[in-house]
Amino acid sequence: MPTQPSRRSARTPLPRTPDTTVHDLLRFALPAGTHILAGRLGLYNPVRWVSLLNTRPPAFPNLGSGDMALLSLNAMHLLSDKLTLVSLMRDLAEMEVTVIGVVGEVGQPARDTADELGIPLLNLPDTVSLRRVESQVAQALMGNTLAPHIRAQEVREQLLQLSTENRGLEALTGVLAEVVGKTVVIQDKRLQPLASAGPLTEHHEWAAVEDALYDVNPLPALFRDRMEVAQASPDPVAVGLPHLGLRRLVAPIVAGKMGRGFLSLVFDEDESYNELDIAFARSGAAVFALEMAKEKAVREAQKRVQGNVLEQFLGGMLSENEALLRLTRLGYQPGEHYTTLYIGDLHENQPTARQIEALCNEQASALGVSALVQPYGSEVIVFTQGDEDTARDVALAVQGRVDERYRAEVAIGMGQPANDLRIWRESFQQAVAAYRTAHQWRLTAPLAFREMGVYRLLSLLVGSPELKKFYHETLGKLTESSLHNTEFISTLEAFFEEHGNLTRTAKRLHVHRNTLLYRMERIREISGIDLDNPETRLAVHLALRIRRIL
Repeated sequence: MPTQPSRRSARTPLPRTPDTTVHDLLRFALPAGTHILAGRLGLYNPVRWVSLLNTRPPAFPNLGSGDMALLSLNAMHLLSDKLTLVSLMRDLAEMEVTVIGVVGEVGQPARDTADELGIPLLNLPDTVSLRRVESQVAQALMGNTLAPHIRAQEVREQLLQLSTENRGLEALTGVLAEVVGKTVVIQDKRLQPLASAGPLTEHHEWAAVEDALYDVNPLPALFRDRMEVAQASPDPVAVGLPHLGLRRLVAPIVAGKMGRGFLSLVFDEDESYNELDIAFARSGAAVFALEMAKEKAVREAQKRVQGNVLEQFLGGMLSENEALLRLTRLGYQPGEHYTTLYIGDLHENQPTARQIEALCNEQASALGVSALVQPYGSEVIVFTQGDEDTARDVALAVQGRVDERYRAEVAIGMGQPANDLRIWRESFQQAVAAYRTAHQWRLTAPLAFREMGVYRLLSLLVGSPELKKFYHETLGKLTESSLHNTEFISTLEAFFEEHGNLTRTAKRLHVHRNTLLYRMERIREISGIDLDNPETRLAVHLALRIRRIL
């Protein structure tokens, strides 16, 4: 057959080098952006030589057992318009080819065939010169590999090219992971994961690995100081994760004379790393610094546009149609319910609106909630996608982080859910009104607009001895100061916040349902409260509201 690959002549010399695997070629020679499409089980098979497809028969004049075959789909079609990648792969498998590198769009049948045959199928970037790839692979197979810093610089330039094409953080992480052959994790300055790729991400214990990477304590003290690490520009450092049987090579990501995050290469603790891994980590961190700076600039620009749109719309200076058009570009999804949060500090100067904004974005992302967040004067507006329960989850998470990070408290008002942009102004005004009441009474739990009526009535009784008397008579011994009573009061508050739903109450309190049932029984024994009685239930709910005011 004219397109049949031809075996290498017996007179063709083979390079005398130690076994070089497909995995090695990805690290030493192949261009960044080369994707492993299928056949991963053969990544550690040795490669003896490399051969490039001809556009005239024979297709591969010097092909032999254990070789790498390089081809472009365009060249394959020039060779024969009846030839398919699947049929060519089967011919190459008969020749005992070790790996196939392809330029062009590869369909699923070819991927399935590669898995069936156990041959790694690599998709090379469309922009590469296959002649140059062939030369680089041949040099690597003869032992003439690039020095680590030169190879790392080459990969860095290729990553930068992908960055200019706006491939994004996730794509760049995936590219680097395939070059390095290890799992790559990108984290921000607070160790929140931004992107990850590599073999370990498919492991069933990956969540535990992410939790371990979130721990700042194993990092060197220098890495934890964002200003010092920028000035020192330290080399990557190996940090153990012994309880998981792993290690990571971590490099700080520095941009604008400030530490912005961390790049980690994660691998088994019995797996070695070398100068090339260190060079990859260093060069990768430099590229991700630029990518993160670029993404931050884009976010800041979007925030400025978003802020102008929201302020103009909420202030009545922008029509609904124009606001809808602009907000949709910024992530607003017409027809979905959004609940407004209005957040401000209970005390002056700490934390700032920008700091609260950052926490809102962080917690919404952690909860998987889509949200439009915008400073509004000294306060912050959050339009959370979802119902009031979803918004309350975000609000409680933000309050928890404010307390943890700044040892401060914020007041939060909630409007009613709105599924139409026309109702956003009303929901916003409700959230502002609820916030003002929460701020006035120093309420440390989110206050929904629908709950305000109770506080308007109770405010008329402030200073009256009847208010305090009602509180003590209703809750009885639970009003006495003790650690257990504080826990029981928190349990009752959560119970009413969840409208008496025990399953959701247990989830909110992070306890087992049986633990909650035990607490409810102890509350009944201590106070004599019968929550099955509607009048008692109303009285207890009012007493808990009074407690917040008192």
